[in-house]
Amino acid sequence: MCNFLRRKLGEVSLPGGKVEEDDVDDADTATREAKEEIGLEPSLVNVVAVLEPFLSKHLLKVVPVIGILSDRNAFNPTPNAGEVDEIFDAPLEMFLKDENHKSEEIDWLGNRILLHYFDYETGGKKYMIWGLTAGILIRAASIVYQRPPTFLEQTPKVKLPGVVSTYTKSP
Repeated sequence: MCNFLRRKLGEVSLPGGKVEEDDVDDADTATREAKEEIGLEPSLVNVVAVLEPFLSKHLLKVVPVIGILSDRNAFNPTPNAGEVDEIFDAPLEMFLKDENHKSEEIDWLGNRILLHYFDYETGGKKYMIWGLTAGILIRAASIVYQRPPTFLEQTPKVKLPGVVSTYTKSP
């Protein structure tokens, strides 16, 4: 299973965006956004899971959607130049291993939480995958591989009276 990650404004993230009025559900939002941002045709994606929501640093509810490509060779990544600097693959299992992983405890919304960081190198380029993106990928890897990471994961349990809007991360 490959993870298609992107760099936007210098940060590594997953394709995703806000729910639009015509979106039927979170999977529809995710596949629409993946097409807009990286050229992934929704017909090539088999959605296999919708994870519990995460809360972003901007207090947006983020709903991760996991999908598997039905035909990897039919996908020709095409980054949307207005949103995506580049596209690269990273092995999902990497997000369960202590190699290239570090974390730090921070204060967020009055709670002490662990912020995860992963160093990754491919094609002679170095990337730092951290924060929300790292958290989503740790959770996805734990589900796919049916095992916890080799490090402490700690998911923040933050309750807010309201969330600004919904943002869906796509497959």
